[in-house]
Amino acid sequence: MIFKFRAAPLEKPWSNIVAKYCLFVARHPWPFIIIPFIITICLSMGIILNFKIVRGVNYLYAPLNATWKSEEAVFGENWAKDDDHFYPGKDILRRQGIYLIVNAKDSGNILRENHAKDFLKILEWIGSVKLISSAGRMFTYKDVCLHFQNDCFSNTHAKLLADIYSKNHQNSMFNISFPIYRSTYATEPIDISKVLGNVSLDSNGNVESASAWMILYQLKAFGPGNGQLSKDFEDGLAEKIQKGETPSELLNIYYFHSATFDEELEKENRRLTPKFSITFTVLIIFAILSTFTIKFVSFKTEKSVSNWPIIDWVLSKPLLGVCGVLVTLCAIISSTGLLMLMDVTFVDMCTVMPFLSLTIGIDDTFLMLAAWHETDRNLPYEKRIEKSMRHAAVSISITSLTDALAFLIGSIAPLPAVMYFCYYSSAAILFIFLYCLTMFVAFLALQGKREQELRHSVTGGKTRDLDDYESAASHELLFKMGSRITVKADEENNNNNEKSSETGSENDVRMWYQKFFEDQYAPFISDSKISILSFLVYIAYLTTAFYGIQQLKIGFDLINIVQESSASRVFLEVRQNLFPEDTKIMDIAVMNSPNFTNSEERFEFLEVLSEFESTWCSEGRNSTQFWFFEMQKYLSQLGFGGDLNRTLNSERKLSQTKKTFLMSNEKFGYDVLDSKKFRLSTRLKNVENDEQFSNCAKTMRLLTQKHRNYSMTTYSPLWNIADEYDIMWPQTLQDIYISIAVMIPVALLFIPQPLCSLIIGLNIASIAFGVIGTMSFLGVSLDATSMITVAMSVGFSVDFAAHVSYAYMTESRAPKSGKSRIFSRFSHTLGTVGWPVTQASVSVLLGVSSLYLVDSYVVQTCFRTVLLVILFGTTHALVFLPLLLMNCHRIYAFFRKENSDSRNS
Repeated sequence: MIFKFRAAPLEKPWSNIVAKYCLFVARHPWPFIIIPFIITICLSMGIILNFKIVRGVNYLYAPLNATWKSEEAVFGENWAKDDDHFYPGKDILRRQGIYLIVNAKDSGNILRENHAKDFLKILEWIGSVKLISSAGRMFTYKDVCLHFQNDCFSNTHAKLLADIYSKNHQNSMFNISFPIYRSTYATEPIDISKVLGNVSLDSNGNVESASAWMILYQLKAFGPGNGQLSKDFEDGLAEKIQKGETPSELLNIYYFHSATFDEELEKENRRLTPKFSITFTVLIIFAILSTFTIKFVSFKTEKSVSNWPIIDWVLSKPLLGVCGVLVTLCAIISSTGLLMLMDVTFVDMCTVMPFLSLTIGIDDTFLMLAAWHETDRNLPYEKRIEKSMRHAAVSISITSLTDALAFLIGSIAPLPAVMYFCYYSSAAILFIFLYCLTMFVAFLALQGKREQELRHSVTGGKTRDLDDYESAASHELLFKMGSRITVKADEENNNNNEKSSETGSENDVRMWYQKFFEDQYAPFISDSKISILSFLVYIAYLTTAFYGIQQLKIGFDLINIVQESSASRVFLEVRQNLFPEDTKIMDIAVMNSPNFTNSEERFEFLEVLSEFESTWCSEGRNSTQFWFFEMQKYLSQLGFGGDLNRTLNSERKLSQTKKTFLMSNEKFGYDVLDSKKFRLSTRLKNVENDEQFSNCAKTMRLLTQKHRNYSMTTYSPLWNIADEYDIMWPQTLQDIYISIAVMIPVALLFIPQPLCSLIIGLNIASIAFGVIGTMSFLGVSLDATSMITVAMSVGFSVDFAAHVSYAYMTESRAPKSGKSRIFSRFSHTLGTVGWPVTQASVSVLLGVSSLYLVDSYVVQTCFRTVLLVILFGTTHALVFLPLLLMNCHRIYAFFRKENSDSRNS
């Protein structure tokens, strides 16, 4: 070996155990096929009996311990706990309902007279359209509507404005001011910004045009059957809008309702599931093609000699390609069924797991098959199984262990979508490992026996000697040719290829891919110019990744769940562009109110409130909606402005005035629960990206902690994004750090060279760094989906690095004639691992290629990031890592020689 010190205390014991075990399997193959198959059937009952997909975007894509959940619950449990305590437009996300955005088909002004009339028709149609419930009952909006002022809420403000513009009275009789319009026909001021989007004003400051209406129908959710009936209304109305059954020829309608995100996840699952059959078929075809052994033979004619490929049906193993896919499928079914029997939650993200797990399983079978081809054909097939598994067992064990650990480390992330995906992936990898060492080894033994008997690998029939091809018939050339053993056994070596290098090409029994990687590829990349170019490419790779990380967007935008072609996606995009202020309102709940009749307590609370209003992300006092401020205005309008302090300082007068005010103003009456609990709202500014959301949320939460005596809670929909942003980057880095810390000891246990452990750690960091840094160039954010593929990148980087490092350190063949020992080790290593790594990479790409056809951000993110993982992982495994090992070896040999020369002198 290169160094005197050898690590890997488990390498030899484990390889010996696995070799002896596989020898036993080879002698008794059928029990190891039948028993795992029976186990698969039994465990599949978990899928049949207990299959249930858990959905809910706020559950799946939000941190389990997210602060916003408890903050939002304060408002939901106190102000949206029933259907009776209701005020239109308040607590929108906490109640069941359907949003509609209406714009003109010609993208023009929706306040034109005919367009306004069409909008009134839509409002009337929604209120009267008859729908069929899931129970078969006919119903209308009146059966599910929430009541306001003793009547079904029917978007009165929008109806009032549309009526004015439909009669062309906006200039002659009404002056529609913006953003607040006060009308004698409305009980309170109308906030135009919540009803009309992209408003243009005339020279007098009145509304002249707008691009869209936004209306909301909030529905019953409490009481027997109300929740389901309201869901039927949402689905029924959405279906009619999709079918174009609305009474308008001038307007488009886009919708979004309470279950849109969950329905989109369900649609995504339905689009994704059929693609698995495509992946399964493609991988079987690829696995079959990859197992064929082709020999080129020469046919002489009068004028020339032509070379033709002939399939060697003795060495080819197409059935093993099929078996590799089926064994992996059994492992996926078994692992999924077992976890479902254990009631482990299954989420939509887990439907991607079979695509990735199939490719991982096929990779292991490729490696085992490559190890089989490395053994001497003269040996009995049981002995060949023992020798091949002695070599392959350590590589497969390392990759399976590290892949499973990588996903288990990924499951630390407090995001259920990531956590449960990683659980199912880890279980699948462990079952793949177990089934490969049982079912696949047994299948390999059966095929090995056929090879030993020189029988056809598919039919089991007799074959014709490939050397007698000139006398063979056409059909025999196609389907019956098989090679014979030409080289004597060498018990001391796991590979007979070194003999071919010394005895000439006539006895060269290496596989075609070994010849390519050893004789063509290795000399090419080891050339000094190519090595320097590779180093420069790697520097450019790191530089590009570093720049990309600076541009990386962090966080999951829920809009990406919705299919791009759906009406709901258009709704969300239009709302984001035309009604941005709707998401920038921050609610403040005060659950331990001060005594407002005490001037000191009142002054102290107003000072606290001013702290919230004067932060860097607050719009200020002008945007605050607070019942106390409105009550002061109310008293002034009644002519009691001069006696305001006297009224406020009197408990009896304040209580009576407050009761009267809240009865006459339902908007603020809704905000006040009792003498100790109320809510208010203010508007945010300077919050345009995730980092600003996070900083603003921290600012507001610090203020609530500072003034705990009031039991204050703040909440904005932006807090959801802030909490995800806060954990995403630290969690990703933590996963990578833990992975490196865990993988290095694993490598030390199995790979006989401590330096390789460090190299594997650096390989993990390098590939993860490249994947994260390059995501921004592909339009991928660092979110729950990409976190999964970062975990996957750890597994693949360890896989490839372990294969290459282990092969390099255990390579023991004699140097090639005329080549240095170091270069020979380098080329032999590439000959051993080059083709399995290539097969693994191609199989993963084929496995996920069908995902490209799915119109889904989550699936597309998975596809793009897996593409990056494979591209960078393969480049590291076949270029950067072998060159690093060879050059480290050269440096060590140089210093060792220097030390030896100095001792001799």
